[in-house]
Amino acid sequence: MKKKIVYALVLLFAVILQTSVLPVFLSGPALGDAVLMIVLAWAVIDGFNNFIAWAIVAGIFYDLAAYSPVGEHVLIFLVVIYFVSFFSRRLSLDLKGFGLVLFFIFVIAATVFSEIIIALVSAREMQTLHEYWKKFGDPGSVALKIICNEFLFFGWFALLKKIKKFFKIET
Repeated sequence: MKKKIVYALVLLFAVILQTSVLPVFLSGPALGDAVLMIVLAWAVIDGFNNFIAWAIVAGIFYDLAAYSPVGEHVLIFLVVIYFVSFFSRRLSLDLKGFGLVLFFIFVIAATVFSEIIIALVSAREMQTLHEYWKKFGDPGSVALKIICNEFLFFGWFALLKKIKKFFKIET
């Protein structure tokens, strides 16, 4: 029960941070995705089987809070945590050596995949693919978003580790 309450509060904080606080400080195309990065960090820490239900809840809650089509972020989060679980079962994920390189790759892949899905959903709503590249963004803005997401991921990763240790939450 304690795990559910703590996870729900942290998720609520991440959604509020993404929808209300980050747009004030990081306006424009460099806006990172705090909710995607917390889902990625949780998937690395808890694993696919322990986090799949939370990823669905996080996706639905984020879609409702961000006024995006319901299911858009659920799809993104599920694919991202499956991608992470595929590699985490085969490789060591630590904050040193090759694990650190994998974390950078995870963030890059999650950010680009998220941008692709969001742009496709927007293009579908407009019923034309002509606006797809405008919605996806130029390579410079995607690179800035990746850099912001790298900072967000490592911040969330460290914070989640401390929260789990403080509240004595088992995986």
